[in-house]
Amino acid sequence: MSGLNFMHRTTTTFLYFAILLLIPAGVVQGDEAKPKPKKSSEKDFSIQITEEVRAALMPLIDSIRDAKVSRATVRMLTDSVMSGEVVESREATFQIAAKNPGKFTVYLKEPEQRTRVYCDGKQMVAAMAPDAFFRLPNAVSIQKAVTALTVPLGPYPEPVLALTMAGCDPSITFVAAMKSIEVVDRKPFKGKIPAIHLHGVQADAVTWDLWVSDDEKDPQPLRLLIDMTPMLAASDQVHVPAGFSYQVRYDFLTWRVKGDLKDNLFTFKPAKGATEYESLEDYFQQIAGSKGYHPLLGQPAPRFKTQTVDQRKFDLKSLKGRVVVVDFWTTTCKACLAGMPTVKKVTDRYSKKGVVLLEINTGQDLETVQDFLKDTGIEMNILMDEEGKIADGFIADAIPQTVLIGKDGLVESVHLGFAGEEALEKRLTDELDVLTVGGRIASGKPAKATKSKSKKD
Repeated sequence: MSGLNFMHRTTTTFLYFAILLLIPAGVVQGDEAKPKPKKSSEKDFSIQITEEVRAALMPLIDSIRDAKVSRATVRMLTDSVMSGEVVESREATFQIAAKNPGKFTVYLKEPEQRTRVYCDGKQMVAAMAPDAFFRLPNAVSIQKAVTALTVPLGPYPEPVLALTMAGCDPSITFVAAMKSIEVVDRKPFKGKIPAIHLHGVQADAVTWDLWVSDDEKDPQPLRLLIDMTPMLAASDQVHVPAGFSYQVRYDFLTWRVKGDLKDNLFTFKPAKGATEYESLEDYFQQIAGSKGYHPLLGQPAPRFKTQTVDQRKFDLKSLKGRVVVVDFWTTTCKACLAGMPTVKKVTDRYSKKGVVLLEINTGQDLETVQDFLKDTGIEMNILMDEEGKIADGFIADAIPQTVLIGKDGLVESVHLGFAGEEALEKRLTDELDVLTVGGRIASGKPAKATKSKSKKD
């Protein structure tokens, strides 16, 4: 399927693995030798930090290490820059919660992928999609989840986990194997919040900038900016062209280490019909060999309510009895943008026959989409799916994904990827010829899918 924009599922996943493998062993340390993180102190550090740095960093480190619970929402932005110009920018959101000892959940929401890890202290499960999961051999401690989690969660998850997981020791991540740490300034963060700006240089030359609220009694992380370019450049596994840089930014939208969390937050309950895979490798192998069957084919289309890009209310049931084309996209998905003009051109030809096109932007905020439409001049029926809930309902684990719903409300066809203008136009035209006269598409008729081995098998 050409043009399919997978995150974690195909080559990008293995790039993530490559990046993680490049981190020197001295930076990633397990907790087997330390059943309980001990009280951090200056003598534990691999470098001699100044009193100013200690006073700025230690309150945050101690509050996380001593916490019984934690919960945070963190926005992740990754920028690939070539000669000063951003050539690719991606946005995702982490939702992280932990209950010391041993319970945690990490949910990474990206425009094209949803990944969630659950650990209830006894077993650990990774859900790679709403309908796909696998069980890890053993539950791990919170500290080991921070430094050595084997589930792909973005390009460099350790720092954000170290700042959001109750009971871990952030000094292992932020102080061990460092060349230097210094206080840059104490300017208000975004001009409003009293803050301390710290700058660190790791042994592998990766640099980070951390902004912490200037509140000794209740310190909180505000932003973490990591420049991973030196680590990539030093490796013989990744070619880094001259003028290229790669940065990861974490913005802490909500963060707390107080209160209580219910245990069911850390317990995995598979969705009806979900497939259990034997391992992460088995999951990747199976989806790589998938023949394109979609579990919604022949099923009633998921109902949803949302708002348009100009903030008008929308309910799918208002289109009852009409043929609906649902197209999931993001502003950063090149394959999505390449296919949109063809989808619009074909559906416009059938508008007098009751065909409606719904372009659903998933995983991005309203302002981002409005700015994009203003810059590009695109005019379509744009619906918002900021939290990705509509995409989850349609099992849109990869985009572009275009779903055709018949007059009877059943899902008749699902297009994955972008095979080119000519192929897309022909297929869509053929399908709408059938659906507009009340016909059924063969692919939309219920059929048995070939799935990976599951527990009940």
